[in-house]
Amino acid sequence: MTDSRLIQHLAAQNKNYSDSYSSKGIPGQAGKGLLLLTCMDSRIVPHEIFGLEIGDMKVIRNAGGQLNPEVEKDIVLASHILNCHTIVILPHTKCAMASMALEDIQRKLTDLSNLDFSNFNPRMIHDAETKLESDVLSLQNNPMLKEGVQVFGAVYDVDTGEVNWIE
Repeated sequence: MTDSRLIQHLAAQNKNYSDSYSSKGIPGQAGKGLLLLTCMDSRIVPHEIFGLEIGDMKVIRNAGGQLNPEVEKDIVLASHILNCHTIVILPHTKCAMASMALEDIQRKLTDLSNLDFSNFNPRMIHDAETKLESDVLSLQNNPMLKEGVQVFGAVYDVDTGEVNWIE
């Protein structure tokens, strides 16, 4: 599908969606008090995973579902302003950020684009379990989070749809 045909398709689908839109008036705060930090992987459909509706939670996505200083600022804001008192960090199985070496990513990008990616350094995940535990602990110990906020970690299995919670 060409770019222009894709945009036409998206516009038509949005028209269908907006014609039956019934979520007017939903507040901007998280209705269930939940904020989910997850990966940008298209196999993850956050609201469906947990059986939630529009307006129930806030979702932050990035490569690998990783905590970083900018995301942490967003989460602090959400804890105070957007009713987010439960935070879930949810990376997933078979994530490229955790399964490929930096050099492989750089080489692949260079091959695909004919640009020099030798100095491109995305946040790779060297040990997924340790990274998740570290992210959860770091956020739990952030003194700027609203008092009483709870932080949990889990891994989404892209093959089964199951969420496996860490202790």
